[in-house]
Amino acid sequence: MIYCYLKAGMRLFAAFQEVTKEKPWRRAKMKTGTTFTLFLTAILTLAAGSAFGKYSGGFGIPVAPYRIATKADLLALAANTGDYGKCFILTADINMAGQVFTAPIIAADGVPAFSGTFDGNGHKITNFTINEDYYDIGLFGTISGGSVKNLGIEDCLVSGFYYVGCLAGFNGGGSISNCYSTGSVSGPSYSSNIGCLVGYNNGGSISDCYSTGSAGGDSHVGGLVGSNQGGNISNCYATGSVTGDIIGGLVGSHSDGTISNCYSTGSVSGVSYIGGLVGINYSSISNCYSAGAVSGSIDVGGLVGLNSSGSSVSSFWNTQTSGRMTSAGGTGKTTAQMKILSTFTSAGWDFANVWGIYNGQSYPCLKFLTGFNPVDLNYSGKVDMQDFAIFADNWLAGD
Repeated sequence: MIYCYLKAGMRLFAAFQEVTKEKPWRRAKMKTGTTFTLFLTAILTLAAGSAFGKYSGGFGIPVAPYRIATKADLLALAANTGDYGKCFILTADINMAGQVFTAPIIAADGVPAFSGTFDGNGHKITNFTINEDYYDIGLFGTISGGSVKNLGIEDCLVSGFYYVGCLAGFNGGGSISNCYSTGSVSGPSYSSNIGCLVGYNNGGSISDCYSTGSAGGDSHVGGLVGSNQGGNISNCYATGSVTGDIIGGLVGSHSDGTISNCYSTGSVSGVSYIGGLVGINYSSISNCYSAGAVSGSIDVGGLVGLNSSGSSVSSFWNTQTSGRMTSAGGTGKTTAQMKILSTFTSAGWDFANVWGIYNGQSYPCLKFLTGFNPVDLNYSGKVDMQDFAIFADNWLAGD
């Protein structure tokens, strides 16, 4: 289409040149280069206008993604399954209040799955409710090899039977980065694979993400991800409460993948396979910690409930706040020890690039939360008088 407009524009320009050949005085008043620029601008504007009728602009390609600016745009994306492999960018916060969905908003049933790129651009989608006792439930029902980044999900309520998450029900090999959820997820009896951000992560990567909402279901429930199968989760945390069986403050069940540089602080409670960070671990956990209360009856641990051929390297849990002196993985520490820098540097944690700590006062936190701000000395996510007080104390102490 754009080619056709450009071709027509060149013809018009050629015709204009033929006319001005007979009238030199006109050419003197209008420079040829300027004229061509004006023609080209007009033609491109016309071409763009024909595409801008879809969503709020753009062409669905990396350099010019489709622009999603309104609820109507988002629902149009949901309906245009042929665009699921294209590129999108959110250009404003979108409030989805006033409608209860009975299916995933985008990529329902995974036919087809979303395989494109969705860049939240620092914006958020808020106040949506999805109530469906089925599978692959979330803003995105199924992601397959696609990418979702820089997106916030706030104040959402999502319920479903299998593979349930605020952001995505099922992530198959996709990349999710710099995203968060403050919503809550739940499932009825016999529900499974339920997480505040993602229900089931199958071979995908999740990085620089967090969740603060609660998660509840029958089994395989996590504060961030319900089940992680062959995927990599890094630089993430969860703070919400989790209930069910085979549950963890971060991930319910973890196999054939990695969890690194993560933590959880929410309470977890159930009957069996209950862990402050992971319920059942079949794979690798490294440089992680948990500090939430942990309660249950069978295979309950401060960091990991049940370890089945997995490993937990350089990882810790708080024995006091968890109420647990044992764990299937990790090393138990007191609250005071969990707030001392040397506890973690002696285990090889990276405090130059990944972690930050207000030594003696706070647990380690992930630097992505504060944007690596060098003057946020207590890693609270903001610069205030507490940071100045820390600076003054250390200045006077000569540290």
